Amino acid sequence: MDTELLLLVDVSQGGINNTQFNRLMDGYAAAMTSSQVLNSIESGERGQIAVSLVFYGNTFTQIVGIPWMRIGNAAEAQQFANLVTVLTRPFTLGSPSIAAGLDYATNHFGTETGRGANGFESETQIIEVAVTNLSLLQNPAGDRAARDESLASGVDIINSVALGNNANNIANYFASNVIGGEAGGVNGSSSTASVNGNGSALNNFLAGHMQQTVEGGAVASVPEPSSTLALISGLGLLLLGRRRR
Repeated sequence: MDTELLLLVDVSQGGINNTQFNRLMDGYAAAMTSSQVLNSIESGERGQIAVSLVFYGNTFTQIVGIPWMRIGNAAEAQQFANLVTVLTRPFTLGSPSIAAGLDYATNHFGTETGRGANGFESETQIIEVAVTNLSLLQNPAGDRAARDESLASGVDIINSVALGNNANNIANYFASNVIGGEAGGVNGSSSTASVNGNGSALNNFLAGHMQQTVEGGAVASVPEPSSTLALISGLGLLLLGRRRR
């Protein structure tokens, strides 16, 4: 795979409601099947990514909504869309734990972050956090520690999409305490979107956001020119040494 993309979605109590949840899932379906995202996937060195969706809530609530699956063409993207649009919002009490969600997400990547194999291997690991609840602004030190540990374990980028009426405040918190990393010259970022009103606006936003994310991962999977030249030079020296012997 060029990239493993993990969609980490806040379903905590007091966060996104059922209507907004359904709109967000429809948005993910529309984004993944859009020409923008499919073109970005196909432009990668291997032309395929792996995607999983995980729900998180309080410290003890992390639920896999969609296990890791391959997406390399329109049919596989449509399979993801079919799965995501029938998901139901899990029930969880209390405030969301970003730190626990990031820890779970990091483990979910498998061998690239030092854990058990998940069935896929990739050059770039990306976490996309969708968050709706301002009550998460309670543990900045813990969230920063979880972010730093996630990046140190091998996650390349942590992005966020802040949703709802308090999106700007949430995005500011994430910019300081959660997002981070870099791949292909693309840095972790925090963006805002509305889950109310026009559903097509959310769909288009998610498609554009995911396009940039996938492209960043695809670029990171292509060897740097200097690395390629060094490899060629090394092989040349090896062959020259063999001829002399």
